[in-house]
Amino acid sequence: MRAIAILAAIAMVAGLFLPWLVSAPEATPWEVVRRLDPEVETLRTLASDAPELLAFLATFALAALFLLLAVLGAPSRLLAFLAGGGAVGMVAYGVLKLRDQAGALGLPVPTAENMGDLLPRLPDYLGAGAMAWGGGAVVLLLTALIGFPSRR
Repeated sequence: MRAIAILAAIAMVAGLFLPWLVSAPEATPWEVVRRLDPEVETLRTLASDAPELLAFLATFALAALFLLLAVLGAPSRLLAFLAGGGAVGMVAYGVLKLRDQAGALGLPVPTAENMGDLLPRLPDYLGAGAMAWGGGAVVLLLTALIGFPSRR
């Protein structure tokens, strides 16, 4: 289980550098991080204006920290849960926000019945980075919930 969790964390961290949109291969979270001003005031502004962005970027940091500890032989279920659960939560939050905005604009809103029709079309729009991050997050969350066997 630990090896699976390590691979999931690698996928999440790799998503930081891979393209997230098929139509814009240069759109990566790493580009966002590179353009951020590392001053405290910038972080305060982001925390008040765009806390979702900080939570999104925190999932990469938590996955990287979990990966480091797991490779060193001390995997943390809490870190795995926070990294994977945070990413899964971010996706759920994004889907709900998009659904609300689509409804406000009078666009058709996906329901549980037609969601299965939308999933096969996601690779037409989402790049490898989004898929690696999302897939790694689900697997990392599941491994955190199941647990890691003791090495004693």
